[in-house]
Amino acid sequence: MNASKILSTALIALAAASAGSAFAADDVGLPVVDNTVVSSKTRAQVQAEYVAAVKAGEISTYREQAYGAPLAGGGSKTRDQVRAELIAAQENGQLALHY
Repeated sequence: MNASKILSTALIALAAASAGSAFAADDVGLPVVDNTVVSSKTRAQVQAEYVAAVKAGEISTYREQAYGAPLAGGGSKTRDQVRAELIAAQENGQLALHY
């Protein structure tokens, strides 16, 4: 190995070894922030508040965002009526199946 490769390898190793401490906040005079949070509510209380907010319509769920809100009241047709309409639409060419 020539001298330049040895020197460059040594410099890279030295830079890698000293990089970890170069960014520590207290080493460069920056204040260290304590991110601990003390909660005044229990997990059960927070979950109950979330459920109540969803039921009140204050928070939308992922399902509502992805698929839209569920239809209120349901339909007036039976399942068999809807299936019969689907089959008729397929037979008439009004609805193409994509498998």
